[in-house]
Formats: sequence, structure tokens, C-alpha cells
Amino acid sequence: MSAVDSTFFTLNEVATLIWQAADGRTPLSDIVANKICPEFDVNPEQAGRDVEQFVNDLSQHGVLLVSEQPIANTTASPPEAQ
Repeated sequence: MSAVDSTFFTLNEVATLIWQAADGRTPLSDIVANKICPEFDVNPEQAGRDVEQFVNDLSQHGVLLVSEQPIANTTASPPEAQ
């Protein structure tokens, strides 16, 4: 569910695979080539367009962050004892 506008998303098999693979480090093109195409025997160009549309939809609703660069690990290390 989107915290921005309360849109509820139901994920099919392909969308679930994308969601699980979206780790902030793996490029979308790798997800398409290494996960979607082999699993669903789909044309890479069409799969790429469909996946980009899905990801853009989620991004517009604030459900998924899209970045041109890998997202750095945001977990902070505990402060060192002094």
C-alpha cells in the first residue's frame, strides 16, 4: 500500500519477482535479463518496457525508490564507545 496516496497494489508472479529482486544494488536491466526472461520465457525488449512501466508506477506512488546509482547501505553503525 502506498503511504503517499493509499493506493493498494496486488502483485502477480512477475511483479513479485521484481519486488523481491529490487535490492537497491541490482540494475533493472539485470533483473529483466537474469530473473524475468528466464523464468517467464519472454522477449527481453518487451519485458524491459513492461518492467520499467511497473517500476515507474510504483515509484510515482512512493512505494519504490528509483535511482541511477546503487543505493548505499543506509544502516548506521553504532557509535564507538569512548
